[in-house]
Amino acid sequence: MAHQNKIGFNDTQIYMIGDSAGGELYVACGLTGNKHQTRHLFPMYAAIDITDTSKTIYHWQYSDYDMDPTDEPFIRARLNKFIYVNNVIRLLYPGIENIENPLISPVYSHDFSKFPDITIIEAEFDYYLQSYKYFVQKLRQAGKNVEEVFYKGMGHGFLDSSGSCNQSEDLLQLIASEINNN
Repeated sequence: MAHQNKIGFNDTQIYMIGDSAGGELYVACGLTGNKHQTRHLFPMYAAIDITDTSKTIYHWQYSDYDMDPTDEPFIRARLNKFIYVNNVIRLLYPGIENIENPLISPVYSHDFSKFPDITIIEAEFDYYLQSYKYFVQKLRQAGKNVEEVFYKGMGHGFLDSSGSCNQSEDLLQLIASEINNN
């Protein structure tokens, strides 16, 4: 922040916006800041828990998703894709015996003392939805300012459809509006 005066902002005006793994990285930054420099986090369908589905503390299960029977095979296939992706991601942490490290899976954090305000962007059929619900509950119990924005009918990565998907456009407008109003 040595040049903040030259570029015209102060260290309480930083907004972090990221999706999937990028969203998780920003949540981890919110957990570790030495100074409260971040004003607001906007993780979009962030990968905040890469624990094996059979070992999650919130008991991940298909039945927590409200699936129309006609769409269920497609939705389960998408969810299963992310179960596989999580298995691969865990391989990126060789030698880590405890995948429950809050910097890897923030749902395991217990210290929110430096955590900034957060707007968690959720998708109805996102594999990580159950971990968000659990994380939001923990943040609220810690007295943190949390807003949840829920997009029905959407799955992980729906922002990639901006320009052709109304929900993606709405999400971008929401973030811009939040920043402009603060």
